[in-house]
Amino acid sequence: MTETDRPPDDPDFRQSQPTPQPVTVAEVEELLGQHREWLESKAQAGQRASFHRALLQDAYLQGADLRGADFSQAVLQGAELQNANLYRANLSQANLQGSSLQRSRLREATLEGAHLIGANLQEADLRHAVLVRADLRDADLLEARLSNADLSTAFCKGANFFMADLSSANCTETNLQEANLRLAQVQDAKLAGAEFRGGLLHAADFLDALGLTMRQATEGEVDGRTRWPTYLRDEIPTGA
Repeated sequence: MTETDRPPDDPDFRQSQPTPQPVTVAEVEELLGQHREWLESKAQAGQRASFHRALLQDAYLQGADLRGADFSQAVLQGAELQNANLYRANLSQANLQGSSLQRSRLREATLEGAHLIGANLQEADLRHAVLVRADLRDADLLEARLSNADLSTAFCKGANFFMADLSSANCTETNLQEANLRLAQVQDAKLAGAEFRGGLLHAADFLDALGLTMRQATEGEVDGRTRWPTYLRDEIPTGA
């Protein structure tokens, strides 16, 4: 079993996590109010919201302005974060399993080591986001924007990237086994060591992708519409 075959919660990957701290609704509202004041005053008043290690399971934060907030190691399992603005937020090692993040703005956010198993990230903006070693198994990233995102060593087995933009993303040693990459834009992406076994690559665009090998290119299901880098184009048979 290779490193990319193993999920981040494998015993070899897992780190001991502290017990999350319960937060009341009143405390959440107070922190959000302080954060709003901090944003509006450009950090001259109020306080940046810190939900570090907070227990926020099933929290309702739909549409909230959470730019720059700290959710590191927080439990947000099943949370409602649709349309939330999480620009440059810190969600490293957060538990977002099964959370709803449709159309959320996560540009330049830090999600290193985050658990996003089964999360709904349809149409989410993850440009320049850091998703190193994140667990995205079975996550739904339909039409998500991931250009220039760092997905190196992320575990994306079974994830849905249908029509997603992964252009210039770092997918070095990313596990994309059984992932749906149909019609995905993967131009200029770094793909050295990425795993595509069992993936759907129909009409995916790998033009100018870096580090892609013949073995990788033939691991998944492709068709005549799949576009390859020029250095592989003549080697891969149509429909291979």
